[in-house]
Amino acid sequence: MRIKLTVFTAYMTALAAAVLSREAQSGSFWELLLFAAFFGVIHAAGRTDLKSGRLPDRYAVCAVLLGICGLLFSCGPSLSARLEGCIAVSLPLLVICLLWPGAFGGGDVKLMAACGFFLGEEAVSFSFAYAVLAGGGWAFLLLLTGRAGRRARFPFGPFLCAGMALAALLRFP
Repeated sequence: MRIKLTVFTAYMTALAAAVLSREAQSGSFWELLLFAAFFGVIHAAGRTDLKSGRLPDRYAVCAVLLGICGLLFSCGPSLSARLEGCIAVSLPLLVICLLWPGAFGGGDVKLMAACGFFLGEEAVSFSFAYAVLAGGGWAFLLLLTGRAGRRARFPFGPFLCAGMALAALLRFP
């Protein structure tokens, strides 16, 4: 019922290599450093969620700190886009969690708010749409193969992290 850890790691490594290669060619040392750290954070968050089913707050704290560094070094989205990114996905997730307890974990909500501060509103919205499609596809595959029932639960964090990695590659304004 779980995604293989090696598949997740291979996906994240390939996207990280593509993003870091692009940043190295653009010549911006600070953006290269920030994206390398960001990929480290989201990869670790996804791995932790796969292994334990939990997303500790330390990953959200790291993403916020990276967003602050991005502001200090004038890398990435504007402050307003970052603040919009904080609430673009996390607020609807929080409302869903309040209406349907257990729909998402609190770690998912906090991680999306923090990563929204790093990526900005457009990128975090894209990453969530990707995560919903990929996670829904995974759930459908589990149901189709009989590996899980309708009430089965699986970690959603890796799908969120995979979406954020893809959004970083596509580079939203």
